[in-house]
Amino acid sequence: MTKDESPMSEAPRVLIVEDQYFVAVDCELQLRSVGIDCVGLATTAAEALDIAEREHPDFALMDIRLASVADGVEAAIVLYERFGIRCIFASAHADAATRSLAERAHPLGWLDKPYTGGQLVATVRECLSALPALAPDASSSHTPSSSSVH
Repeated sequence: MTKDESPMSEAPRVLIVEDQYFVAVDCELQLRSVGIDCVGLATTAAEALDIAEREHPDFALMDIRLASVADGVEAAIVLYERFGIRCIFASAHADAATRSLAERAHPLGWLDKPYTGGQLVATVRECLSALPALAPDASSSHTPSSSSVH
């Protein structure tokens, strides 16, 4: 490592897939405030795949229930199979059958709605710590009560 390089030379890059605009923008603001770069906001599975192909995010924050025909679980499986992008699922609809199906996408973790900005940041940091090349500075970590990390 040269003197100009840091342990993490680039901020982690996230794609936010959420069909509620204000929720998506709030997530973007929360994540940007801790140094995570948002490469796009998608409201449908098709938009998510288009953005992922263009921008190559490191991970996605994925709402399980989208208003489009394809749901977030299907989109996450395609993101993983086509691009190797893993997701943090965010949803109020995290029943056992949905979680079982979602395991095909090899999720980084889960965030149960409703959640606070602090829970979002803590869950993302915890999930990224499983991917050492992407782990942001963990100087202020929290233990979210509504998440689980894989």
